Amino acid sequence: MKKILVGSIVLSGLLYAQNTNITYEYGVKDYSNSMTKIDGKVQNIGISHKISNHMISLGYQGDNVDRQHSITKANLPSLDVEKYSAKYAYKINDKTNLKVSYIKITDNLAPTDQGKVYGLGGDYTIVKGLTAGLNIYKSDYETFDVNQYDFTLSKGFKIDNLKLKTTVIAKKIDIDGIKYGGYTFKDKNYFTTGLKLGANYNGYVAGLGVFFGKRAFTVLDDGVKVQHHAMEQDKTYMLSLGKRFKDFDIMAKYSFQNGKELPENRDDVDTKVVTLSLTYKF
Repeated sequence: MKKILVGSIVLSGLLYAQNTNITYEYGVKDYSNSMTKIDGKVQNIGISHKISNHMISLGYQGDNVDRQHSITKANLPSLDVEKYSAKYAYKINDKTNLKVSYIKITDNLAPTDQGKVYGLGGDYTIVKGLTAGLNIYKSDYETFDVNQYDFTLSKGFKIDNLKLKTTVIAKKIDIDGIKYGGYTFKDKNYFTTGLKLGANYNGYVAGLGVFFGKRAFTVLDDGVKVQHHAMEQDKTYMLSLGKRFKDFDIMAKYSFQNGKELPENRDDVDTKVVTLSLTYKF
């Protein structure tokens, strides 16, 4: 399946050699205080193509995580995950955009294997520079579902050559079901808020992000990423730095999350991810 998707991305790029972005991202993961997870790597491949008022995006994410028994230190089977995403956006007019998204999950260990995530949403420009967005996501797993409702409010402004954008985020997450494998849910409703800051100065870009409040099974990045393992995240911090050129972009990212592994009842688990991405534009 991976070879088919990568081949499709390359073929699509050759067929539509304009208004197209192809991105490759590679990252390393480090876990602290996890019951079994030690470290890992992640790869992302994506393509987006714009035709008039239409935007189509396809993505692939592959995760590999090394695991070890917490007491005996014996190696355990690695966690191997593949996620396939698709998104379509349509610009109705200068103020209104609509979008739909889809994610398919393949996981060799988790009960959320073969899960699917459906997204529907849009945004509306209230006044120039001020935009409100609403997105609804339905995560369909074998023994439970997750309903997520996102509201965003973004404000962009400019100071000479410095472009700034601030986004306030609110996420409401409701779990519809009783069990994740052998684990029985104790909390089924979450509400979290977040803040993102973005800056662009003559092609140099930077971003900061933070989430406040507990959350689980969260859909992220406008419907193309999902955290499908039973982990209750509490603190999340993100940082990105990069440079945009005429034909390509380069970006370095760092994220930190602290949370609780629910089935293992393991508190204070840290996840750190460092990634480097390259985007080719043609």
